[in-house]
Amino acid sequence: MKKIFLICLISPIILSQPLGNNFINALVNKNSYLSDFVDTDELTRSERLGIKYTDVNYKWLISFDIPDEIKAGFREEKYDYSLQTMQLEDGFSIVTLAVGSLNYLQKFYFLNGKFVPPSVYFTRNWEGNESKYFKFKISEPKYFNDYCVKRLDDFVDSLCNLLDFDKDRKKLLETEKIYYTFCRDEDEVEKITGYKSKGMSVLAFDEVITAYQTHFHEVSHILINFKLKNLNLYTLPFFLEGFAVAVGGRGGMAPRVVTDLGYYLQKTGFLTYDSILTYESFYSQDANMTYAVSGLYNRFLLDELGGAHYLELYRKLNGDLNFVKKISPIDIFLPSFEKFDRYLNNYENDSLSIIHPDKLMTMVSYFEYGKISEYFNYYCFSADITKNYIPLFNDTDSSGLKLVYSSKLSVNLTKSEYKGENYLLFSDSINIKLYNIFNDELIFSYDKNFKINPQKALIGFNKNNYIFCLKKSLFDSGIIIKYK
Repeated sequence: MKKIFLICLISPIILSQPLGNNFINALVNKNSYLSDFVDTDELTRSERLGIKYTDVNYKWLISFDIPDEIKAGFREEKYDYSLQTMQLEDGFSIVTLAVGSLNYLQKFYFLNGKFVPPSVYFTRNWEGNESKYFKFKISEPKYFNDYCVKRLDDFVDSLCNLLDFDKDRKKLLETEKIYYTFCRDEDEVEKITGYKSKGMSVLAFDEVITAYQTHFHEVSHILINFKLKNLNLYTLPFFLEGFAVAVGGRGGMAPRVVTDLGYYLQKTGFLTYDSILTYESFYSQDANMTYAVSGLYNRFLLDELGGAHYLELYRKLNGDLNFVKKISPIDIFLPSFEKFDRYLNNYENDSLSIIHPDKLMTMVSYFEYGKISEYFNYYCFSADITKNYIPLFNDTDSSGLKLVYSSKLSVNLTKSEYKGENYLLFSDSINIKLYNIFNDELIFSYDKNFKINPQKALIGFNKNNYIFCLKKSLFDSGIIIKYK
């Protein structure tokens, strides 16, 4: 094989080049000693959970490697390129490879001459913490609290039960942990990952980098790979994303919030599950719709098949990219449509809300922003139409929670108005939205425009109030009702 040597542009900010040259040469020519360039601690971190991708030579390079077609172009001397090395703080440096004709730019970070992922550099001075299953790096600690930690650990426990993790694998997860990098905002996510997103799972290091306190969707990607242990890098997207939505929702939204939209799309025929089963059809539609429909159908599959049989199906739809792209609907053995239709009927009947309570509520108590009472398995609300939000307490000890910082609170409540409430409820004539303030998660959403049988979202108790009921199960452990 012909060796290539990268010629660097001259610039006052460029330092010595051997590191960048040698690393890129080894990368392009797929040299056997490539792992010598990676930091030993980061190599250990990459391998700690024992997840192996059979179509990947170097796990630590996933998403950081140069595309094969560009490597081939370098070897054939087809492209002009530039290579710059800059010294950063605390022993870090950055090598930037640019191919102008392809509008391609890739950055590689090094610590004391050894490759590290960008998160190591950007989070080096962030606050660190650990829990049962996670190692945290936190950009702004005031936006992260103990409740978020508990919810993340509880989510892992629930998914371990669903997928029937054996005790040794679960113990390994407790020992080695998932890395969770909590960013201040999406701009910070982009700075670390290079991608404009709300969050993502970095498979190279089994790390979630996100602007959400509890990004269950991305955690679920890592957990199902951890369960399968040996797999290929690609899975048919209908199942890859559908599983993550079914169990973890989407960034900042609980699963039911997303799958409710999927139910509407499926029932109206606007977008049906069987129309987006292939790789191409899934990515040719808007992600908000494909995620919702696939999440709904994968929830059905998990309930219908159970965890073990679901994993068998998931593994059959996993492979290299060429394999996944060639999968057609006739290659996928799914339950009958009649079973799915029955599931949809049960889904509709298992409503989380009553928009038209058929009886007037009793035992009404009064809050500053509205009224609340109990009605069987529901909490019922009489909301003041002049104030479209109601802060709600849960029944846990709220002492010390006044320091919770929330994006929803900062927009809608002043510090003097917040008294440690767990939930924030919005309502108007079209919508109901319920947020968990402690982790900024939308846990319930009703939108008149996305209902099969539209009705007035809220009815008037009198000219100044809307009335509706929400299932008690939406609230962690209930909300405080102080009767007069």
